[in-house]
Amino acid sequence: MTRKEAFLTALRLETPDRVPISPLFHCRYANERYGRSDWRAVFDLHQELGSTHFRGPIGVSFATSGESAYSSESRALEQQGARTVTETIYRGPEGELRAVDVIGMIPHDPLTHKRTEYPVKRIQDWQFVRGYYEDQLARASGPVFETAAEAFDLMAGDGVPSVGIASVYGTLGNWRGMQDLLYDLYDAPDVIDSVRDVMREYSLLCVDAFRASPCEVAWYDICWATGSHMGPEMFERFVAPDVAAVCERVREVPGRFIGLYTLGRIRKLLPAMVEAGAHFVETFEPNEGDISLREAKRAWGRDICVMGNFDSILLARGTPEQCCKEALRCLNEAMEGGGYIMVSGDEVPADAKWENLVAWAETVAEHGKY
Repeated sequence: MTRKEAFLTALRLETPDRVPISPLFHCRYANERYGRSDWRAVFDLHQELGSTHFRGPIGVSFATSGESAYSSESRALEQQGARTVTETIYRGPEGELRAVDVIGMIPHDPLTHKRTEYPVKRIQDWQFVRGYYEDQLARASGPVFETAAEAFDLMAGDGVPSVGIASVYGTLGNWRGMQDLLYDLYDAPDVIDSVRDVMREYSLLCVDAFRASPCEVAWYDICWATGSHMGPEMFERFVAPDVAAVCERVREVPGRFIGLYTLGRIRKLLPAMVEAGAHFVETFEPNEGDISLREAKRAWGRDICVMGNFDSILLARGTPEQCCKEALRCLNEAMEGGGYIMVSGDEVPADAKWENLVAWAETVAEHGKY
């Protein structure tokens, strides 16, 4: 089997000839190793390691036409070496919102960034956000997936150029911040629902762009919801309906797969994820999570492909011997019967040691055969 064939076989809950391995290389590690941070750099990492490209900066969108009532303008407030503080002003009929972002605050990891001031500061600011997405939807004119198609053609059997789709909840958080968003869910649930309804339609247009592309796999990022240690009742109220809508839209096309990127404690949330129709769930985070690979495989292995949960911290702080041992643990817990893909428990750190990655990949190649 090619790397891609093995990966897709596992997604179908079948048994490939070997366990697929796909470290979650993001832009930061690619930049550290190559000085480049685009999707091609991420693919080059997998080619060098012999792993399967799965996650990378590949997205889809939709075109808009006509003049918008909304605009944004950014400017640098401060620059010191690699560290830059940027202000963004959003303007619309409802007024103005202001955001502040800092990037490059860690010299050896220059792509690290943090939003220090979120645009939505009051409940009434959500009306701006709703209007912004209504404007986008009203002007939508067709899918855009050129980058995804280019990656699909280039990777062929060596990778799975999956499409990342921003979740409704994650987008809400990017406007408001995780902590204040949780307060708003309690204080003004109807207001949040009115914004979510519009954002869901926006996400579904992105799903339509994915369906129009040649790519087989998409992932829906709900890590802000699961990482905030949200309980089952809130998850089913504010997150699960959006997940279900996205999964249903993807499942309408045979041969397409949709999964959920999660962090944190997900044991009590997994039933809702499975019911929503996800084909796979990742990453079963080993440090902040609350369910092991073995438990997840036994409980849900007939319903979802399990992806995880190699300890990413070992890649930076551990030794090759420790990484071999960690790989064997994951294989022992989840490879039996197929339907398993070995993925790092979160992003590969920018300071990961290449020899640790090699030890991980070689261990899986030797011991992950069916």
